[in-house]
Amino acid sequence: MNFDFEMRATERRRLDSASHAIPLRSPLVSLIFLLVLAVPVCLLVLEALRIVVAQSWGDSLSAETVRGAITLDPANPDLHYQLGKVLLLEAEPGTQAMAEQEFRQATNMNPNSATYWSALGKGCYSSANQSCADAAFRRAQELAPGRPQFAWEAAINDVVSNQPGPAVKQIKKFLRMQPDGWEQAFQLLMRGFGDPNIIWRDLLGSSHDLAAKLQFLDYLADNNKFEPAGIYWSQLAADKTEIPIAITTPYIERLLVAGHYHEAAGVWAYLLGENDPSEKPVSGERNLVFNGGFERDPLNAGFDWRFWQQPYLTTDFADHSVHSGGHAFRTDFTVPRNSEYELAYQLIPVAPGQKYELTAYVKSEAITSDTGPRLRVLDAKCVVCLDAATPGTSGTAGWHQVTTQFTTGAKTDMVRLSLWRPRGRSYPMEISGQVWFDDISLRLISSSTQKTVARGNR
Repeated sequence: MNFDFEMRATERRRLDSASHAIPLRSPLVSLIFLLVLAVPVCLLVLEALRIVVAQSWGDSLSAETVRGAITLDPANPDLHYQLGKVLLLEAEPGTQAMAEQEFRQATNMNPNSATYWSALGKGCYSSANQSCADAAFRRAQELAPGRPQFAWEAAINDVVSNQPGPAVKQIKKFLRMQPDGWEQAFQLLMRGFGDPNIIWRDLLGSSHDLAAKLQFLDYLADNNKFEPAGIYWSQLAADKTEIPIAITTPYIERLLVAGHYHEAAGVWAYLLGENDPSEKPVSGERNLVFNGGFERDPLNAGFDWRFWQQPYLTTDFADHSVHSGGHAFRTDFTVPRNSEYELAYQLIPVAPGQKYELTAYVKSEAITSDTGPRLRVLDAKCVVCLDAATPGTSGTAGWHQVTTQFTTGAKTDMVRLSLWRPRGRSYPMEISGQVWFDDISLRLISSSTQKTVARGNR
């Protein structure tokens, strides 16, 4: 009995104790456990939110907003860099010095960023601290020697601070990394110093890059600086430099467009291995037409044949139905129309007040119009001053010679030789069929006063 009573008492005490204990799976325990886990997660979320907000504010164009971003994320050098850019944009009194300080802070926090050093260079220049700017741009290049951007920025710094020697040095670095940057290099140096000799002598002087030198002559001509361009061309010619025609034609085109025909003719003559046509005695044996037999592909530039796509025409400069040689020029009039056509043309230097003879061989097949294709000569600068043409060809005819003679005007120094078809004025007016031209020549037949007149018109 006593044993049973004691057992029951022990069980009652155990139940009473259990009634006051907290169950392991109770809601309170779960809540406490979740709170313990959630605190680090919340801290991470808050940290991420702080960084995101700081980055968002850092993209603002308001200096105060970016300063707020720096308060949120003081260890981020990019925010000091962003603040410096905003301060430079504000361009208010004192902001340049503050921008320099922000850029300097960014470089102190991350001294291995070329971008920060470049920005410091700009900030130093804007606050008139030139020695700081020079050092900062040099450091940016040291950190990123393979990026042309930093060499270019250093060159700009040298130009605006009137340091031509260092500017040329930086541009040479830039061009080694960006070989197609010649045009912008010319523009920077010419706008900064206005002296083409700096480019010709210091930048290009020791270079063997003929294409770059001819590109500079083209740049000068395009900016109406024909006198220095002519001087530099004369230096190239005096050195007996062998220059490909293809890289020279842009310069020749500039001269022609500006009406500098004599200079253009001199350049072209040099490229062909000839003397200046105004200095060289011309006999009746010399053909003034370039590529008159169409034995080479036309350049469509300079003093070679020029042409363009035209509706209802097909042209071939290498047709094998020839008068002599291996090629002839052929045109097909594919749709009957009564239109004026200039099939191709060529500019030719001539002497004023001289008599010339133009000849060619022509062949036709089923040309329907009575105003068939022919050769025409015009004064390149004064159409009413000279207009001569050979007879046209019509119907079907084998190779035959056409010719005409003309005398140049007192001021005529360039003619335009065209393969031409005028509009028809009598029936049948529309033209169709095929025509061939070959062995075109223009020769002086009266040369007694040519040299005197040519020299007198310089």
